[in-house]
Amino acid sequence: FTFFIVFFLFCLGSWQVYRLQWKNNLIQEISLTYSRTPEVFSEKSELFSKVIIQGKIINQPEFVYSLGERGQYGFDVYLPFETIGRKLLLIRAGWTKEKFNLETKFLNTDKIIHAILLKPKRKNLFTPDNSNELTFYIDLLSLEKKYSRKLYPLIAESTSDIKMGYNLKKPEKIVLPNNHLQYALTWYSLCFVIIIAFLIYKKKI
Repeated sequence: FTFFIVFFLFCLGSWQVYRLQWKNNLIQEISLTYSRTPEVFSEKSELFSKVIIQGKIINQPEFVYSLGERGQYGFDVYLPFETIGRKLLLIRAGWTKEKFNLETKFLNTDKIIHAILLKPKRKNLFTPDNSNELTFYIDLLSLEKKYSRKLYPLIAESTSDIKMGYNLKKPEKIVLPNNHLQYALTWYSLCFVIIIAFLIYKKKI
């Protein structure tokens, strides 16, 4: 049984080392994106593309629960945006402490937005289910039913200052959390502690 626990903890630590390398590569890829020449958004645009999107906001924002930079409670603001080619996608405009309603003047008016395409925030093992009161992750299927339209599978992370007067907070560059080294050290440390405790126990027998 002890061997199983040690092996399990070692595997968890090794998995976090793998995730650390993956996250470092991802962060580097996103950093390189900022130096690329932007392309006009199309259905062929791929993950991490730097794009220029022209179109209009067609509805009120979607608010996804998210902690701010200092751990404050708040929401990521996603704008349902219809492009000139009638593609519908979500543009993450920034972060806010409270939900709000867009003024009518901001809806269905032409806008040009610079953005980087990323994967949407999805549900994981520890993410609560969405409810009528709070949305914790992007559920594309539910949103497609809401808008009766197919949604582009990637999120456009806005790098433009979308002037809507709601004081949205947005980092200068996309920052991804990278705690995998700490997690790996934690699992390896527990593994080491259990091995030492087991050896001491065996020595006393």
